[in-house]
Amino acid sequence: MIESNPSSDSNSMDAIIGILDTGIWPESESFNDETMGPIPLRWNGTCANGHDSSTFNCNKKIIGARSYGAGEIKSRTPRDMMGHGTHVAYTAAGVEVKDVSYYGLAAVTAKGGSPGSRLAIYQVFSSQNGSHGSTVLAAFDDAIADGVDVLSLSFGSSSFLEQEFINDPIALGAFPSVQNGITVVCSAGNDGPNPGSVVNSAPWILTVAASTIDRVFESDVVLGNNKVIKGTGINFANIQNSPVYPIIYAKSAKKSGVDENATRNCEPNSMDQEIIKGKIVVCDNEDSLYPQINKQDEVKKLGGIGVILIDDELRGVAFNFGTFPMTLISSKDGAKVLSYINSTKNPVATILPTTAPANYKPAPTIAYFSSGGPSTIPKNILKPDIAAPGVNILAAWIGNDTVQTLKGKDPPLYNVFSGTSMACPHVSGIAAAVKSRNPTWSPSAIRSAIMTTAVQTNNMKAPITTEKGTAATPYDFGAGEVITTGPLQPGLVYETTAIDYLNFLCYHGYNIATIKIMANTIPDGFTCPEESSIDLISNINYPSIAISNFDEKAGRRVNRTLTNVAGNVKMEDAKTVYNISIDAPAGLDVQVVPDKLHFSKFDEKLSYQVNFSAANPLKKDVFGSITWSNGKYKVRNTFAISSKSGSVA
Repeated sequence: MIESNPSSDSNSMDAIIGILDTGIWPESESFNDETMGPIPLRWNGTCANGHDSSTFNCNKKIIGARSYGAGEIKSRTPRDMMGHGTHVAYTAAGVEVKDVSYYGLAAVTAKGGSPGSRLAIYQVFSSQNGSHGSTVLAAFDDAIADGVDVLSLSFGSSSFLEQEFINDPIALGAFPSVQNGITVVCSAGNDGPNPGSVVNSAPWILTVAASTIDRVFESDVVLGNNKVIKGTGINFANIQNSPVYPIIYAKSAKKSGVDENATRNCEPNSMDQEIIKGKIVVCDNEDSLYPQINKQDEVKKLGGIGVILIDDELRGVAFNFGTFPMTLISSKDGAKVLSYINSTKNPVATILPTTAPANYKPAPTIAYFSSGGPSTIPKNILKPDIAAPGVNILAAWIGNDTVQTLKGKDPPLYNVFSGTSMACPHVSGIAAAVKSRNPTWSPSAIRSAIMTTAVQTNNMKAPITTEKGTAATPYDFGAGEVITTGPLQPGLVYETTAIDYLNFLCYHGYNIATIKIMANTIPDGFTCPEESSIDLISNINYPSIAISNFDEKAGRRVNRTLTNVAGNVKMEDAKTVYNISIDAPAGLDVQVVPDKLHFSKFDEKLSYQVNFSAANPLKKDVFGSITWSNGKYKVRNTFAISSKSGSVA
């Protein structure tokens, strides 16, 4: 039930976001509480600062903190010693701070997704103890008892080690959390672009993919012929801007007896020092087991003065090379650089220090590392759910850092990181903002509002693509790229009920005994439906539709129910008619019955059916959407259809 909320702004500072991560650096200006009102009376948590009690202080922003692991509480601390948790917490709910930057790069006035929300910190990772499933489950239990509204988890298992829900501590902990009214937001994983690599894909979790933003960290190459090649990376190189340094392709420095593939990839012990010394080295990054940092270290060790790395995927992420001149370029531009090297007897170049231009196009694109669908555990749920900014994100950092600190400089107050870890808290912050505006909404209503108002076009008004420029699909971005204001009042929502989730577990193949282990409560007399098959998962009231093993001859019918959430303030807004529009791919017939929904009051529920059929076998997975609109609100339900005879798109 969604109740009326006549006063929204009065509750706008009361949402509480729980962060399960590496802790927090409480002294950061981003967690200043000067603008915060009193701590909500419903808060039941504590500030368990352990041995750090003399310096670690909670306030009206960080209203609670707990740490987990070996030893007594007094021997532990929720202080972040790794940086990840501080970065994530700021992205979700940091207050506005002016002129933040990473050593002058990307200077902006920045704030988190929900700067008015409170933070509750649950340190489940530490550099000494790592993390354990029991720790994660304990944090979930504490968060439920403490009274958080949103839980943000920027971690998950590897897609190669993905577990069944009954063995997955995140899925297990999230289920009772959602039953207690907590929206659980998780990262989709960084095992992209492999199909089927998405994790944290339980239907009670809001799963977030990563996208780029319209700012890049640009470090260009200037060749001796004055051609400028655009590159990416963060370096504070102190070399000349004029192209005066000899440049060489690594393959030309091959040691005797070494495999040529190793040499062109700048792998350790593969290049001749006398040839490399004093030169900028062009390295491939193809079929190599060594990460870019090893290539940097190897060239630096041999006396090289810079590295140009050719990589179409990694160049979308601004890796931090400190003061060493290094940049990443595309294979297309790599061919231009190699052509220049081969065209002259004494090729020269330089690598420019990084700048951070804004208004980059196209944006967003889907990050190469972002794990994608189709989901395999479970089938018939479209995952990820949503995409959010997760590339080159500037956010608060720990005050005792050494790894990301430039030589001779103080530790950075803000740092740049990439990953679905960074995308997740963007959505957590938006979920908190929606909860603040609509405090009686269920987690599924909040998820629906976020998903059905998402956009699927970029800042060039063209369909969202991958970083390589190919068309992105709902397997990459789910319902689309999240927006900030639309979810606050979407007009209609899909509410996924407790019975939906229990039936899902039945359809997934679990028996009642297993379901009772997972669920916090089960209604008296609940039993699994006699007909329980994986195909029926498509029929739970989810804000997207996924059908696997689609039988074109038989077709498939899917039911959905919408709840009217307009009209809680102005009653005249509740009486309205929504019309359907269908975006279907060629070869797939989609019929919606009825094609109009007549709502007469707030909180009214109306259902519809979607009939999918095809005259001929689908040759690949296909995608589309159905959108309900009344002229003021548009509510999109995205679908993905996988044919028995087709293959993953």
